[in-house]
Amino acid sequence: MSLTGMQIFKYLPGAKKAEGTNCKQCGCPTCMAFALKLAKQQVAIEKCPHIPSELKEMFCEASKIQQHEIKLSHTLVTGGENVMYRHDKTFVNRTVIAVWLDSDDKDFDKKLEQISNYEIERIGEKFKVDAIYLTGKNLETATKKVEAKSIAAISEIAPYSIVKGKDFETIEKSSQQALAQNKKDIILELEYGNKRLQDIVEELTLIRRAAIIKRYEPFTYPVMVKIPRDMDTLQIAASASVLLCRYASIIVLPFFNEAILSTLFTLRQNIYTNPQKPLQVEAKVYEFNEPDKNAPVLLTTNFALTYFAVAAELESLPFGSYLVVTPSDGMSVLTAWSADKFTAELVARSVKNFELAQKVNTRKIIIPGLLAHMRDELQEAMPEWEIITGTIEACQIPEFLKNG
Repeated sequence: MSLTGMQIFKYLPGAKKAEGTNCKQCGCPTCMAFALKLAKQQVAIEKCPHIPSELKEMFCEASKIQQHEIKLSHTLVTGGENVMYRHDKTFVNRTVIAVWLDSDDKDFDKKLEQISNYEIERIGEKFKVDAIYLTGKNLETATKKVEAKSIAAISEIAPYSIVKGKDFETIEKSSQQALAQNKKDIILELEYGNKRLQDIVEELTLIRRAAIIKRYEPFTYPVMVKIPRDMDTLQIAASASVLLCRYASIIVLPFFNEAILSTLFTLRQNIYTNPQKPLQVEAKVYEFNEPDKNAPVLLTTNFALTYFAVAAELESLPFGSYLVVTPSDGMSVLTAWSADKFTAELVARSVKNFELAQKVNTRKIIIPGLLAHMRDELQEAMPEWEIITGTIEACQIPEFLKNG
């Protein structure tokens, strides 16, 4: 793990009240300031003439790369992780989802076109297949065709080395050999074969642990796993989902399947969202289907998942509507309420700041059913508006408005 400023400071003269305390020769006003900058890698350790050898060794060890980033294309990278679990900090680069294609396949162009045309949108993000894993004899021609579609091509002729191994031990030996040959850009390929999924997960975990915690050089590279071709659709989806969680950097699917891809994209979006920065949308009044001044008005928080769930229902209506989205730090309805990020005062202030009264003639606002207990409080804060308790689930909104 990286050293903190306080851990570094303990070894400096300032902490020990020794000779050289706050000497300023490092360019910082105090030893503490130097320690904090060094922890953030904003200053070189050599700047301090009083650094003990013990701290130099510790800092050198802590500064080792935990997992190298490998460029698969101009816009796609893999690896670069520095924690075992996303809640420790966050995961960095999303697991690459690739599809296996044979460059000698007579239907290669047709299959590539199908893959490149595939796209889904979820919570404001668009997802496509990240890469094509190429095999066969016509790799150069196939690579050009794939890259022309703005998709990364993974193959034996790529500008990085693919190091293969059947298990933890053999992949370690292969990686050591590659490093001895001064190969720098490496992708480790762990063979799935006939092993059980739990065995694959155990090996991936050992590799990730050796890289992140031990900083063991042979394992400090992204790992690719190819799903066997003899699996059925459900087995592929299950295996790929588990590997996405633990700890494959690249997953190669044996064939193109929209259902599998949409499942993996949804799971990946959830896992690779920064837990410290919830997905959120801009707080404002959103308009759907060109609403007039008599259109219904609904209200929710700026949590992206909530917004897009409600927005999808409002877009499907044959008439216009308004959606007031309050600034709630990207929290869901109940979470925002429990954290005092969705209060009557905040809602009233938002409605006023958004100038909602100038947009509509109606004076009715429909609030989420989960906040029914706030109705009277909201009514008191906004006496000029009628507060109506709406539905608990977004999918119930069309029926609710139809009957209302």
